[in-house]
Amino acid sequence: MSDYWGVPEQEYELSLLQFAKKELSEMGYTVLSEKVEVCSGAGAMTLSALLKKKEDFRFGLYIHDGPKQRKTRGPPIIWMLKVLPEMKTAQDIRDFILNHPHDFSILLAPENTVMKDRKEAKLKKIYTFLYNSKMKDLYDTDLSSAAEVLRERLRKVIELRS
Repeated sequence: MSDYWGVPEQEYELSLLQFAKKELSEMGYTVLSEKVEVCSGAGAMTLSALLKKKEDFRFGLYIHDGPKQRKTRGPPIIWMLKVLPEMKTAQDIRDFILNHPHDFSILLAPENTVMKDRKEAKLKKIYTFLYNSKMKDLYDTDLSSAAEVLRERLRKVIELRS
C-alpha cells in the first residue's frame, strides 16, 4: 500500500494529515489510510487513520475534536489504537469504532502502554501544529459555518516543494 497524501479521490473525501507530511515523515511515520469526518455547524472533527512505523508496525490513530469537546470535556481526544489483522484501511477502523462506540478504546488498547504514551505524545504535538494552522481560528470564533470552511481547507493539497 502506498502513502496516502494529497488529492482526495472523491470530492467528499478529506485529509488532515496531508498538512503534516513533513512532520510525520521526520518521526518515521507513513500514513496508509485516513478518514476525516466534519460534523455540520461548528465543525466537530473526527479522524481515524492507519499509520505505519518502520517496516511492519501498523497502528491506528483516533482524534476527536471540536468546540463542544473543548468547552465541555477539555482537550481533544488523541488515541493510538491497536490494529486488528482484518483492519486494512482507516474505514475499517472507523467502522469498528462505530460498532463499539463505548468500548473501542479498551478493545483496541495497545498492550505496550509505554509505547502508546510515547506515540500519543508525539501525535499530540503534530495535531497541535495542525490545529493551530487549520482549525483554531474557526473554533475560537465559533462560526456557524465553520464546518464548511474546515471542509474546504482539508480538501486543499500542499503544493510540491522543489
